[in-house]
Amino acid sequence: MMTFVYTAATVAILFLIRDASGFGSEMQFAVAVAIISFGLNALVWFDGAIADIGASRSSMDDDLANSEMGKNFKKAPFILFRGMGFAIVVVNTIAQVIALYA
Repeated sequence: MMTFVYTAATVAILFLIRDASGFGSEMQFAVAVAIISFGLNALVWFDGAIADIGASRSSMDDDLANSEMGKNFKKAPFILFRGMGFAIVVVNTIAQVIALYA
């Protein structure tokens, strides 16, 4: 659900950027602030969700922890997932601001 909401909001922002060519500089600045604020919100949102999922490794019961799924889950590189989420949101936010002022 989180990915769907982020994608829908990103598409909506792209439509807003498309229409921003007629905006004055004050309105472009306001849209840029909104884009950056949304990006910061998405960073906190994604990072918190991935951190919570990673934290669940320590609360698995023994049966689940000893299963193949549990073993794979414990090996999952959640720090890498957090880094990828950070990179995706930052690059997307920067690209949107560049497109706004292009």
